[in-house]
Amino acid sequence: MRLRTYGLLIAAFFVSSSGAAQQQDVRIDRAAVRGLHASLLPFDTADAAEPRTLSLDLVPASLELEPRTLDLDPGPQSAAEPAPQTPRPPSYPKLVLLDLGYVLTSPFHWSGRQWLLFSGYVGSLAALSRADLNLSDAARERGTTFGFVGDTLEGLGDGRSFILLGGFYLAGAIGHDSKAKNVCLDGLAASLIASGLITPVLTTVVGRERPTEEHGAYSFKPFGGRSFPSGHVTQVFAVVSVIATSYDQLWVKAVAYTAGAFGAYARLQRGKHFPTDIVAGAIIGTAVGRSVVHLNRKIRSGEFEKATAPEGARLTLLPLVDDGAYGIRGTLAF
Repeated sequence: MRLRTYGLLIAAFFVSSSGAAQQQDVRIDRAAVRGLHASLLPFDTADAAEPRTLSLDLVPASLELEPRTLDLDPGPQSAAEPAPQTPRPPSYPKLVLLDLGYVLTSPFHWSGRQWLLFSGYVGSLAALSRADLNLSDAARERGTTFGFVGDTLEGLGDGRSFILLGGFYLAGAIGHDSKAKNVCLDGLAASLIASGLITPVLTTVVGRERPTEEHGAYSFKPFGGRSFPSGHVTQVFAVVSVIATSYDQLWVKAVAYTAGAFGAYARLQRGKHFPTDIVAGAIIGTAVGRSVVHLNRKIRSGEFEKATAPEGARLTLLPLVDDGAYGIRGTLAF
């Protein structure tokens, strides 16, 4: 007859108080527990010579009690903790969706100071609109004065801006420069949000007619006019603001925004927009570009994930092996 026997030994832990108010030590004599085994013995009583056993040695451990952390530390013999891993950024489509959600919901989280600043922009545009017609006529009478440079910088408001962004990505790939590649990725995201979504909706709803229609500065045909705000200028400043925000050098910021200003003025000289159209497009493009860069910087560094992680208890367990002894290090944060 074959007989299977299952043995189970339970080791008791003796707790001694160290007298400290914030710390308790759990100590076990290794010599006392070295003979304890948790054994699973299937064996044949007729022919088995020795049972097969699984030995379990416990190493000393201390229990540290802190206001928010329970730390089970195996002492100086524990193995070194693994180095923290670099957070893995989300896929690019998910990154763009995070950017889109952040930009569109930002007004719901604005402080009083931000709403005051927004009101100042709106008031400034309303005041500037009184001079729209005169400024527009004066710029058109002067004609194009920047030649090839003006035409090139004006092109930052159309598909040629993507050539510039592609150049940043190519330079980053060749030079192993992650910041340059991020300029391209952030520029594409800002362009999609600002000139691909926000400005087209506003332009269609407001319906302001262009100066070339000769109907004055206050002619509006919702779902008909396409002047306010300027889509070209929105695109220009979405790109240049990403470049300027990504780099700390003052000369980079100066060159980027100066190029954007020249490109915007070229639209005014061609009679495509009134001054308020230009300013509104610049504000939208800059606000979106800066927001995208700042948010994506936090996402890539892991700060955004930490800030949005749900609160609650977290238990971390790490196996420890040292000199034939085995233990577990656990941390409970709550």
